[in-house]
Amino acid sequence: MPALLILATNTVLTVFAAASLHAAFPEIGKSFEAAHPGVTVRFDFEGSQILEAHLAQGAQADVFASADQRWMDKAVGDGVVGSPLPFAKNSLVAIASADSSVRTLSDLAKGGVRLVLCADAVPCGRYARQLLESMGRDPRFGPAFASAVAKNVVSEEEDVEAVLAKVGLGEADAGIVYGSDAARKPAHVRIIELPSSDQPQVVYPIAPVKSSASPTLAAEFIALVRSDQGQEVLRRFGFAPAP
Repeated sequence: MPALLILATNTVLTVFAAASLHAAFPEIGKSFEAAHPGVTVRFDFEGSQILEAHLAQGAQADVFASADQRWMDKAVGDGVVGSPLPFAKNSLVAIASADSSVRTLSDLAKGGVRLVLCADAVPCGRYARQLLESMGRDPRFGPAFASAVAKNVVSEEEDVEAVLAKVGLGEADAGIVYGSDAARKPAHVRIIELPSSDQPQVVYPIAPVKSSASPTLAAEFIALVRSDQGQEVLRRFGFAPAP
């Protein structure tokens, strides 16, 4: 009697994750795959607002990791995710092309500077505008500085990676991105620190998708992200522990 050929089935765990997690999450995914033979982790990295819209329209995923609470709250309100948990913090920095005249924070307000931000619907864009509003109330800068910086915005991007790319290619003089993205910036891009007292609270939440075909695996992936092992990976890529 011929032996039966048994084919191993492979389970795909789909993780919708904010674009700023593009460097860190694949390493966590590899650790998860190593601990779960037969499981492949597939990532979809885009702006949180795009990922939430996909979920609301019925896209199939198992985990949603957002760069801000706003789009996670939208996903909860749309009934597409379970209870979210915080897993990381971030901060904002300014970056400047080495070929530009932008070398200090005050240079961002000079006329003719080409500044790129994420669009307001994108977490990094909303955070950047909150930062500028706070700097406008800060006596060290004032409303004139914040207004001048805002007037220099020449482009609004769909995710933080697009901002980093435009500055890196010299298509813009400067931009505002996450500190985690600046940690892997091109060599010819400079970092300009932004005042810590004016920084918004940048907290990343993660949640299981209610329609997941693998809810147990989804919960285990979330647990890994929030574990000491996952937090160490995130720390190496410029993130801080969640509150």
